Amino acid sequence: MAGSITTVEVCDPHEITPTMWELFTPTPTSAITPPQFLARTYRAGDWSCYKREKDAYRTTVSVGKLGRTCFVRMVDREPTDMVIQSPGLDHYCLTILQRGNGMLAQPRRASPAGLGADGAAIFHGEPGTVLKTDRHAAKINVWIPAGLLRRQAAAMLDGADLDSLNCNVGIDTSSPAGAGLQRMTEWLWNEIGQAGSPLSQDIAAASAQDMFLRTVVLALTEGRAAALRDSAKAAAPATVRRAEEFMRDRAEEQLTVDDIAIAAGCSSRALQAAFRRFRGITPMTALRRIRLESAHEAIMRSDGSISTTEIAARFRFFNSGRFASQYQHAFGEYPSRIASRRPAR
Repeated sequence: MAGSITTVEVCDPHEITPTMWELFTPTPTSAITPPQFLARTYRAGDWSCYKREKDAYRTTVSVGKLGRTCFVRMVDREPTDMVIQSPGLDHYCLTILQRGNGMLAQPRRASPAGLGADGAAIFHGEPGTVLKTDRHAAKINVWIPAGLLRRQAAAMLDGADLDSLNCNVGIDTSSPAGAGLQRMTEWLWNEIGQAGSPLSQDIAAASAQDMFLRTVVLALTEGRAAALRDSAKAAAPATVRRAEEFMRDRAEEQLTVDDIAIAAGCSSRALQAAFRRFRGITPMTALRRIRLESAHEAIMRSDGSISTTEIAARFRFFNSGRFASQYQHAFGEYPSRIASRRPAR
């Protein structure tokens, strides 16, 4: 397939982890040994056949990226198991079966969940998770950094914790939201593979990634989004919500804890206590995160007429080195790399 898709054929299942390593590492280097977070194995009865006829057990792996999400299509000639090993991977994996059947087994799940043709599931990359597929199965796995999905869910559900979504579930692809997610996933996969696709541009990719994440959350919360919002609102007091809204509206201004507390309608001491209890951070840490996300959105929307240093300063980041480090930690790459990939005007 043309475009931004790389396809390799892997015969030895032990080679899957090194092949996938570059997928999850923004700047891979041969000096770093790939962690064994992922393994492929054949079932016990197949190993003797595999040793005699390795080519018969070949897996075709195709990889494409959309922003910070990674799309991986796998086609197996024989039944295989994908095993997540220790220490695991802090990503959520959306699996869409295009052909064949499968089964998802997890350490904290009482019994495995079956996946039929056109079935889908989402799960966190905790050690001990096993995704089994049968002969000639084809599937698209979308690996989503957990932080991205958590932020999207919180934004859509008034701060609801992602754990409340039970993100280790099958997705009903016959439902409106589930069917929409399946169609979008397959469309994005096909579009990523097209030469000259608009998704090769960072701004278009960021918008498409946001739309995809929203669709994932909608599929996960279909029929219970209102209850989750109500639960989140009940958990976080009005003072915290007012403070966060005030900080988002005034992200470019110099603010103190007292300013935020007055806007929230409480004392500074009460505000500090509320943030520690319901957000696990201080109000000023929350403000820094809000400013960082605002700067990220401005950088992704920028046409290059304003520098990343100027955008950082607009949101009160006056130390460019520290801003770059915090930005890289939050979003996976340095702001200068985004600017360097932007087409010349």
